[in-house]
Amino acid sequence: MPSNKIRILIVDDSDVVRGAIRALLQEEQERFEAYESGDAEGAIEKAREIEPDVILLDMSLLGVSGVESRRFRESFPEAAIILMSAQDPMVLQKLTELAGLKMCIAKTELSTELLPMLEKIANGLNT
Repeated sequence: MPSNKIRILIVDDSDVVRGAIRALLQEEQERFEAYESGDAEGAIEKAREIEPDVILLDMSLLGVSGVESRRFRESFPEAAIILMSAQDPMVLQKLTELAGLKMCIAKTELSTELLPMLEKIANGLNT
């Protein structure tokens, strides 16, 4: 029986950040299924395996050029990619646009903004 859960791949090199996001998603475990990777290469492999609906991607893994973000976008065009960073939200929004992505979240806002953002994505997937 296929799962109706939204598959989320958390890509961050910090165990603490991945753990905090997992804890947030645990609140909605009937809706979201979390997977994780600590590096970009491992994330590509994991994404091929699970075909995520959402990829939460730490900007610090991407480098200045955003080449990795394009690689994720091209490899997984069906996935919603959310760029995460400790950057100021205004700076993060500009960097997100430069990387050719549409969604971002500051790590300082994860506890209040992540679940509502995922809810919007989930609603779009289920329409």
